[in-house]
Amino acid sequence: MDYAAPFDPAKPTVLVIADGQQFYVRTGAMKELRESTFGDAVNVVGIITRGTTPAFIDATLSSDGKPDWPKAWKVFNSGEWVRDIESVRRALVGEQGRVYLYGRSGGAYLVHQYLSQHSDHVERVFTQSAVNPYLNAELGISLDTFWSDLGRQDTTLQEQLQSALKAHPEERIGILMTLQRQHFFVSADKIAAARADLIHALAAGNMGAYRTARKDYQVDDMAAMYASKDIIPQDVRVLELIAPSGAFDHLGDGGLYPLAETQAFEIKPLLDMLHAGKVSLPPFDFAALHRCPADVFVLAGRYDEAVDYRTEIALASAYPHHFLFIADDNHVFSALTANGASMSLISTFFAQGAQSQAFANAVRDSQLYRWVEK
Repeated sequence: MDYAAPFDPAKPTVLVIADGQQFYVRTGAMKELRESTFGDAVNVVGIITRGTTPAFIDATLSSDGKPDWPKAWKVFNSGEWVRDIESVRRALVGEQGRVYLYGRSGGAYLVHQYLSQHSDHVERVFTQSAVNPYLNAELGISLDTFWSDLGRQDTTLQEQLQSALKAHPEERIGILMTLQRQHFFVSADKIAAARADLIHALAAGNMGAYRTARKDYQVDDMAAMYASKDIIPQDVRVLELIAPSGAFDHLGDGGLYPLAETQAFEIKPLLDMLHAGKVSLPPFDFAALHRCPADVFVLAGRYDEAVDYRTEIALASAYPHHFLFIADDNHVFSALTANGASMSLISTFFAQGAQSQAFANAVRDSQLYRWVEK
């Protein structure tokens, strides 16, 4: 565990949750996170996950140093992460003690997975950009809208991209990964033009522009990580984050799905195990959320590149005591964070609660950044 400051049993405790795809919980990071996000009214404790602990990763390697995927599944499936959270809670506040939880993106999903099993041990919850692939499947919302978005933009771009991939089959995964990662580096109002420029360059055989984009979007860095043993926890988590949505089922239907195809390529051994019935995806108990006594704040971004805001509306509605805020923002809430509104919402929610005047003031002051359908 990583403590932001010496533990004070008189203060409530926020557990900061990360999953196999995230690395912002690390030794020494909680002090800065408390200063930038939570304030000093609470204990801030980050769980140093099994996904960043070398001993756990090494336990999933075979004698030749390669991943033993059945072992990896046993070590890194979400049930084990949930048990870790529960063990930390007991160690900090005792058998009947209650904590606060904070998570974002995949870590937010893990928070909600924990709540579906242990909500009676939680008092307040704040999640942002909460992934939930089961809701994507239930609501018919695709995780990967690239192909349909491209068609609406210009169908000739679809044709050019298909031609470029046929001309450079050895670069197929690299090209798709570059296109998939582009939206993390280009703002929503500029992504269409940037995407078109890259596809035009590829179609013209301008591989120099492609190599520059690979560098700009850190594709080469990701490729190096994919080749290391440190990717094992992330690969297991990817299976749980994507497969329940049905995104992998669309591969081969004639469209291009950069997210689904690149991730399927990376986790092929795990997908093969799933299809062979050697592993099964953990269910998500939505009925349990209806019985959750905690106050749950769900922060969604209307223009989130990775999580559709509509799934977060459905997620929030599952909780009897929820507060939903849809920001006119992206996956990392750039605008909400830059002006301090994000910290104000989080710190007052945890320090004084959803019914407090301070929290009401923070919400009022954040209205400028709230999305309103026009």
